[in-house]
Amino acid sequence: MTRLVYRAAARRALAEIAAHIARESGSRSVAENFVDRLVAYCEKLASLPGLLGRPRPELGRDYRSIPFGNYVILLRYADQDGPRSHLYVVHIIHGARDIEALPEPFD
Repeated sequence: MTRLVYRAAARRALAEIAAHIARESGSRSVAENFVDRLVAYCEKLASLPGLLGRPRPELGRDYRSIPFGNYVILLRYADQDGPRSHLYVVHIIHGARDIEALPEPFD
């Protein structure tokens, strides 16, 4: 199975998403439930074979993206311990944001 690694920007994004949803919904449990489902989805991606997501060469070499609800997960596979041994969740952004306008580096 591919090892799933969250980069710092993705970890910060998860906390920001949870805070935003809790603030907007008035419910911490709604926010936690959404973030739990997002994390479970990332875990599922790491368990699936092949390259998943849409290639995003405009963001850099080997970047890919895949939607989750209103969000876009930016990811990258790495061959550290063999072919696609690691899946890096680089960032998670709202789908309405301009991905190309994000500050680099993402991780």
